[in-house]
Amino acid sequence: MNAPNIVYVIVHDLGRHLGCYGVPVASPHIDAFASEATLFRNAFCSAPACSPSRACAMTGQYSHVNGTIGLAHQGWPLRDDKKTVVDYLNEGGYQTLHFGLSHDRHPLQNHYQVDSERNWEDRYNTRRAFDKALAFMESHDRGRDGDHDRDSPFYMNIGVTNPHASMWSGNHPYADHGDPVPPDQVYVPPYLPDTPGTRESLGRFQAAIRFLDLEFGRFMDQADALGKGKDTVFIFTVDHGAHTGWRRDKMMCYDKGVEISLIVRMPDGVGAGRVVDDLIPNIDYAPTVLDLAGLPSPDDMNGRSFKSLLHGGAYEPHEAIFIERNFHGPFDPVRCVRTCDYHYMRNYHPQAIDYYPLPFELPADYRDEDKDSLPVKPRPEEELYHVRTDPMEFLNVAERPEHAGVKADLVGRMAQWMRDTDDFMLRGEVPQPHAEEGFLGWNPIDTIGSGKRQDTPIATPE
Repeated sequence: MNAPNIVYVIVHDLGRHLGCYGVPVASPHIDAFASEATLFRNAFCSAPACSPSRACAMTGQYSHVNGTIGLAHQGWPLRDDKKTVVDYLNEGGYQTLHFGLSHDRHPLQNHYQVDSERNWEDRYNTRRAFDKALAFMESHDRGRDGDHDRDSPFYMNIGVTNPHASMWSGNHPYADHGDPVPPDQVYVPPYLPDTPGTRESLGRFQAAIRFLDLEFGRFMDQADALGKGKDTVFIFTVDHGAHTGWRRDKMMCYDKGVEISLIVRMPDGVGAGRVVDDLIPNIDYAPTVLDLAGLPSPDDMNGRSFKSLLHGGAYEPHEAIFIERNFHGPFDPVRCVRTCDYHYMRNYHPQAIDYYPLPFELPADYRDEDKDSLPVKPRPEEELYHVRTDPMEFLNVAERPEHAGVKADLVGRMAQWMRDTDDFMLRGEVPQPHAEEGFLGWNPIDTIGSGKRQDTPIATPE
């Protein structure tokens, strides 16, 4: 087989909030796609924030290695001299294209040969991103008489903003989502308090998922009608966990903050219906994409290819994967090691982010309006969860003697990882932003926003 086309759809703030992952939400089109593909049940991002996670996926490197340890528009865009899969695919003869949202660098600075991210509508309109991708596919089919060379395979990155909270929260939810899911039909995850306010927010969140599902289904139907199922790898994935605003998912290192959907459909139905339980960190995406394209991975990538899993071949599973959080607000470094059975977290600055109560820790008379007045406390310095028996991570067993041996082993693994990757935490460093933050830096084409930098002091780890 010639080098395949590769379509990489990356969704914002979804986590695994899909029917095919056992969550009772309406996602029939993505579920149908999963039935034709390989579904990975234990994929995780290597950093739980938007820009760092995407940079990990594109470079195959950990955040403290590639330098994107915070949001691109807050001073941490991926450096221009840091090569990504786009650069390697450009050199390997691929046409590279981007539609929708990018979040690892500022717009138009990601080295795609075709990049449509020129204004807010390009970035935040899910339907427009898919429409532009389909328009390219149609022109690609026209061959040399059209706009593109059909003899060259293409890599297409489609960044979808839904269901990011900006699409459904506040007073101006995206009109195309339709009515929110009725409160009595909303799924409330066990780590959230089941209150009217929670159900109202999740009703709008799940309506955004419904819209995403419809648009993705339309995109796949039309792509298949163009014959792309025969020569194209379709990857559906997510940057990090879902966003509910309760300090247990997006931006946090708990499983609900780092769990991601990963569904890969190979050409001609290869691997259809396969389910994989191996641990997959998203630093493995870049070497896998290059492997699919028939290109070697550079030695400086921390990840490794899982292409063999897509063909049902031999594969050496990860015994453990590593996750980090750095700048997302205060400097609150967290380092994690995750195995199939345990999840260990070290909070280097526990006071940086408050620990919110779990639902069963709330007062019996708790109301939505009480959230901002809840008594909060620093997070513990160490957290250890037996995720095999406690998947919601409700019980921290870090100080329990029966888990002392496991904890010591994980602490040793994490320390070795930090040494092997030259983590700046070992030197006590507090990296400074390497680019100006603010909307003008985030969006060099539009002049929306003041562009004024907020000079907030950066706390040092204790």
